[in-house]
Amino acid sequence: MTGATGVPVPLDVAELVVRQLRPALSERTDPVAAGVKVSTETGRDANGGPPSLPWLLIVEDGHDWTWPAVQRAVIRLTCWHRDTHAAKGLAGLALGLLCVPRPPGAVLRGEPVAAPIAGIDPYTSRPLATAAAAVYVRTPAHR
Repeated sequence: MTGATGVPVPLDVAELVVRQLRPALSERTDPVAAGVKVSTETGRDANGGPPSLPWLLIVEDGHDWTWPAVQRAVIRLTCWHRDTHAAKGLAGLALGLLCVPRPPGAVLRGEPVAAPIAGIDPYTSRPLATAAAAVYVRTPAHR
């Protein structure tokens, strides 16, 4: 994306990751991926938990930019599921899909930062797991 003046502007890396993971996870036959929703937000109930399970939340935790071409964002993957084993399995699957080599596109590559760690959400009491990856994204050039 470029601004009105033709100057490159940072892309929304979290949205690019969502666009990459949605189809990649829907094509999987792994039981932990069945019916997963991938989003940049959770539900809006009193506890802020996901409206359905399984749910994969994509959040950008940090961002830097090597002018003018490559952005690096740390992406946190948080997965709520029916049990901690499934949550950890889906978080690991998403992390793997994000880091596997692929044909060139907007997302250049991903590198694992933290392996999946399982636990219980203190607000919703639902099982969850979290992992993180550094994602490198190409910024479109001047027009």
